[in-house]
Amino acid sequence: MSFLLSFVFLALSVLLISAIVPGIHVRNFKSALAVAAVYGLLNFLLFKVFIIVTFPLVILKVVTLGLFGIVLNAALLKLTDKLLDGFEVKGFGPALLGGVGISLMNLLLGYLF
Repeated sequence: MSFLLSFVFLALSVLLISAIVPGIHVRNFKSALAVAAVYGLLNFLLFKVFIIVTFPLVILKVVTLGLFGIVLNAALLKLTDKLLDGFEVKGFGPALLGGVGISLMNLLLGYLF
C-alpha cells in the first residue's frame, strides 16, 4: 500500500510541478502515471550508479549542501523525457527546477508517512 501511495503521490507531484514550472509539460494524468513509473524505475536502477560514478562530487556533499542530488534528479527527469511521449522537459533549467520540486515533494512524503 505504501508503494502504491508513493507512486500516486509522485504522479500528482509531476502534475503539480508541470503546472508551476515553465518548460515542463505533462499531457494528462495518464501521462503523469507513466512519468512516475519510468522516473521511479530509473531512480531505482540508475541513481546509485550515478552516485558511484560521481563519487568525488558526492564526497563534497558538505560543500555542495546536498545540491548535487538535485542535479542527478534533473538528469533523471531529462532521461524520462527522452523515453516518454506525453512528457516534455525543455532544457536543463526546467529539469533542475523539477528536480527541486520532486525532492521537496519526497521530503514532504517522508514526513507524512
